[in-house]
Amino acid sequence: MKKVLRYSLLLSALALAMVSCQKDDTDMAAILAEYQVEPASVELDFTELTEAPDVPVTDENDSAFNDYEENSPWNKVINIAFDGENATVSGSVPGVAIQSDGAHLTILNLSGPVKFVVSGKTTNGSLKFYGDKRFQILLNGAEITNPHGAAINNQGSKSLYVVLADGTVNRLQDGTSYVMVDEEDQKAALFSEGQIIFSGHGELSVIAVGRGGIRSDDYVRIRPGVKIYVNSSALDGLRANDGIIVDGGVVNIETTGAGAKGVRSGGVMTVNGGRMIAVSAGDTRVGLDDDGLTDTTACAALYCDTLLTVKGGVLKFKATGDGGKGLNSKWDAQFQGGTFIAVATGTRMVKKPKGVKLDGSLYISGGYFYSYSKRSDPVETGGTMHVATGYTTYSLGPKVVTIAF
Repeated sequence: MKKVLRYSLLLSALALAMVSCQKDDTDMAAILAEYQVEPASVELDFTELTEAPDVPVTDENDSAFNDYEENSPWNKVINIAFDGENATVSGSVPGVAIQSDGAHLTILNLSGPVKFVVSGKTTNGSLKFYGDKRFQILLNGAEITNPHGAAINNQGSKSLYVVLADGTVNRLQDGTSYVMVDEEDQKAALFSEGQIIFSGHGELSVIAVGRGGIRSDDYVRIRPGVKIYVNSSALDGLRANDGIIVDGGVVNIETTGAGAKGVRSGGVMTVNGGRMIAVSAGDTRVGLDDDGLTDTTACAALYCDTLLTVKGGVLKFKATGDGGKGLNSKWDAQFQGGTFIAVATGTRMVKKPKGVKLDGSLYISGGYFYSYSKRSDPVETGGTMHVATGYTTYSLGPKVVTIAF
């Protein structure tokens, strides 16, 4: 049975209180104030974030060893400089072949760790990679727009290291209509079949108008120092099939598509630090399933298919569209530290908006947890809600849940 902070019961309690106030000293102003509370502010934040030094894992037996580009040799380097409708390639590496069609480059990498240093600007170009070797793209002041598909498309299953050169500003954008290739995925402005690991101390903006912003069919890791902004008017902002690891960095995401998710993790999502803010403004998507029945999908600022674990950092999620959720998860969520804020302010025409909706259980043992819903339950779980001892604040209101340690 779902454990819900029952909005309807609270309304009944309010009605009873209004009747009883004629006979006692009930403070109606205090009761009404609970229903008129303003939510915590959730706005994009691009300010600098002070972070601890990012120390690479050096133990080869550590599962994260290969996620650090510092642990691979990058003595094979190819430079790619975009200039309008053309791209200049310099450097030659045995086992790497590059074909060009104007500023659209197709690269076959069979050589092992290769660094591609990318710079310059094009409004009609792209990078497409094939091969079964990991590689690095060092974005060094690059602006790439592909009117007909992904700006960067990795068809290989190995790690893609996206390194943002210190102090640089980089930009990727897809097109409104994609030219598809049989038996190949192309799901976002920055797409990879393999893992994507972001590092460096530069900035990256991803503008998605045709499909998603950033997507991996494996997992995504975000390291301290990076600044990432995603604006998607179609599909999800940041999505990874096999999980998301946030070690640090500053991530801001906006989505406006119906049913779109700001952040979606298909595998375990773990947050260790950094600052991530996602705002989803899309309404509920209404369509028909394969059987001709009505199918509805609400947007969510954060959507998790499996376990969410928050150990540190600052996380803020807001959904403003019809039925939108701040956090929607199909499994458990564990909050052990950091700051977590979820806000839902949308209407409830098709779906019910909720600050936090879990099919599993909610575990809170540290940090700061806040959830608000304007027109429905602030927190709903399909399991149970567990709060460890030692909290300093434990407030369960009709619109807001606040727990702090």
